[in-house]
Amino acid sequence: MTAPIPALAAASMVIIDDRPDLHVLIGKRRPGAFVGDMIVYPGGAVDAADFAVGPSRLPGAAAPGLSAADAAGYLHAAVRESREEVGLWPDVEAVIDGACFAAVGHWVTPEDAPRRYDTRFFLARHPGGEAAVCDPELVDVWWERPSDTLDRLDRGELHAITPTVSFLTALSQYRNVEEAFSGTQCGRKRTYDWGVTTF
Repeated sequence: MTAPIPALAAASMVIIDDRPDLHVLIGKRRPGAFVGDMIVYPGGAVDAADFAVGPSRLPGAAAPGLSAADAAGYLHAAVRESREEVGLWPDVEAVIDGACFAAVGHWVTPEDAPRRYDTRFFLARHPGGEAAVCDPELVDVWWERPSDTLDRLDRGELHAITPTVSFLTALSQYRNVEEAFSGTQCGRKRTYDWGVTTF
């Protein structure tokens, strides 16, 4: 029996804003890319440089089951990928309050997948600035009500993997950013094909 492909550490940022009601930042991957033609949140692999940053750059960073140093590494990757993909958090040297982010999910790609990730998801308030396509892996980026995105998925206008749909479904019950962050404290667990998420 062949051993499963190891799951690489990855991080993703679910960015929300009141416009004036709750909207989430959505990106669309280019055809031919990993999860091509699907909608995604900014994110990608966590590299050694992310883990080397340490908690002093992201004080208060936390995620279930992780040390402060590892949580800071995952969160740094999510911030870095958001900068690289959609142009948010542009100051690469800034100290960022890690306590302002909520660790809202931990998903692992199934063992039979050809490409596997062990991904931590963080909920973030829009930090200000305009989001734009800054990475050739994306073809579009926009703000949308989670319920509207779910409707478009149901109509077949958009496509997404399970974690993306999971967070859209969770967010669709909230009216604004504050409610969404308060909801992360409820401790509810939902089990899906791609693991367990708390939101």
